[in-house]
Amino acid sequence: MAARAVTLWFIDTDQPVDALRAHVEQGLPNDVGHAQELATQIFGDSVLVPAIDTDLVTAAGAQDSHVYAGCYGPLAVVSCSLFATRRPSTLTRTIATIRPSAVSTLLWTNPDDSLGVFARWESGSLRRSFAADPVNIDEDEGLPFTFEGPFWGGEVPLRYAEGVPAEPMALPFHPSQFAEESNRAWLGFRFTPPVVEPDLDPRRIPVTGFVIHPSDYEPTETDLSAYRDQNGPSTPVTEEAEPAPKRGRIARYFGFGG
Repeated sequence: MAARAVTLWFIDTDQPVDALRAHVEQGLPNDVGHAQELATQIFGDSVLVPAIDTDLVTAAGAQDSHVYAGCYGPLAVVSCSLFATRRPSTLTRTIATIRPSAVSTLLWTNPDDSLGVFARWESGSLRRSFAADPVNIDEDEGLPFTFEGPFWGGEVPLRYAEGVPAEPMALPFHPSQFAEESNRAWLGFRFTPPVVEPDLDPRRIPVTGFVIHPSDYEPTETDLSAYRDQNGPSTPVTEEAEPAPKRGRIARYFGFGG
């Protein structure tokens, strides 16, 4: 089963994979103050209170009302449902407002719909965007990157459940796997296990979850002490029991693993 994730990265280095790897391997913490400033840019006058330090995998799949953010020198990431869209091109102005960066990248994968979405902006302009489930392309803008070649060429085929015939109009690849390959190409990892060398392990990327309060909210000592007193990263979200399969074509397609 493909992982669930929604992340927006802001990149101001020519070597993002090396920069992120160095941060992870040195065990450096998230810059919580700058992460809070970044998240506040998204929610305007709302008051954001730090609630939990966790890892990017847990944050990206949390499906709660928090906004998660992390800052690592020339790199920063935000994870929240606001960026879960099948039309990533519509986020162009919003992303430039949040944090003008040399490069911004979006990833959204949703296993419930076998959905894969990715996009890349360079100096505020959309360079590439793609959004699809196995049988419907919602957006496909810009020229493909090199990593896309094997997918369009049929070298990474979409797999079907046993006994299910191939869908004549389906894409030649799994959209979630396609989208995650963009993240691997640009940031050095994907969310769906297993972690394969030389990929980074996203469970080692620290982020902070913030509770979103109205503009007139004043953080209390209870809020702050609860955050201070936590015992390290939260327990990762456990995978819930599989729901009853939905009817329709989406259930015909496998996720991916290796």
